[in-house]
Amino acid sequence: MSTHTQGNVVLSSRTDWWTINWSAVFAALVFIYALSWLIFTLSAAIGFSIVEVPDIKDIDTKSEGLTVSFALYGWYIVTAFIVYFLGGILAGKLSGNTDHRAATLHGVVVWSITIIIAVILASMGVSSLLSSAAGAIKTTATAGTNITKAVSSGKEGAISQLPSSLQPLIGSIKQGIRKGTSQDEQKLEKASEQIDPQALGLIAAALIRGDEKEAKEIIASNTDLDEKEIDELVSSVKTKADNVGKDIQRKADQAREYAAGILWLMLISYIVALVASIIGARYGARKLASSVQHV
Repeated sequence: MSTHTQGNVVLSSRTDWWTINWSAVFAALVFIYALSWLIFTLSAAIGFSIVEVPDIKDIDTKSEGLTVSFALYGWYIVTAFIVYFLGGILAGKLSGNTDHRAATLHGVVVWSITIIIAVILASMGVSSLLSSAAGAIKTTATAGTNITKAVSSGKEGAISQLPSSLQPLIGSIKQGIRKGTSQDEQKLEKASEQIDPQALGLIAAALIRGDEKEAKEIIASNTDLDEKEIDELVSSVKTKADNVGKDIQRKADQAREYAAGILWLMLISYIVALVASIIGARYGARKLASSVQHV
């Protein structure tokens, strides 16, 4: 490796631009994470200082959510550019190489290592952004399968896989059995006691899917109610089942949209960070060359 000295500053020659100065990379990494934490703390402090809790009667949940989301996404992308640009400048100046290709290489390496560290932190539950994305994706994936698993599973505890939002519907089904149209109160009480929690969950799941036939078959096989009583029971809880189904679908859609938003934010911010890191490193290398020339 050839080097030359100018003004007591040792610079690498253009023939070894692919050589990485790991000390410069490490310094840039430390700076990026330290500055990121500082900006996060500043952002949180400013946010808590200026945000006021509105009157609950005046809240427009949808519009407020969109406004806050776009503001936070914009702020996150801008801060990512600033942090990586400054980190790139540090890496470029400390690399000891004024070649623009060497600067670009250092910028890419710094960016790559920060991504790897972020993934490792996310797997440990430390990085909130990646962890939030993973959690939202998991919620989206499981929201539509919990009911199917509960219905198809014959194991004990299958009812525990059902969303908590089904509990009111299950309670209504059991109450409907008790209140039935039969004059024989003893029969209704017996029917209410006969049906177990797992069967109630399967009935609720079938009604949410719109499969009234299966729901009636489960009721008939678990109680002594006649066909007319079963029809009236199903009719009495059908509206609530439809509402619960819509609520589950709405929550699943919200989770999907949130996961998609987080993933797009991550992708855009990573691209911005890469560009900023390269630009910063090349700028730092130019400033290094300029400062040496004036020595």
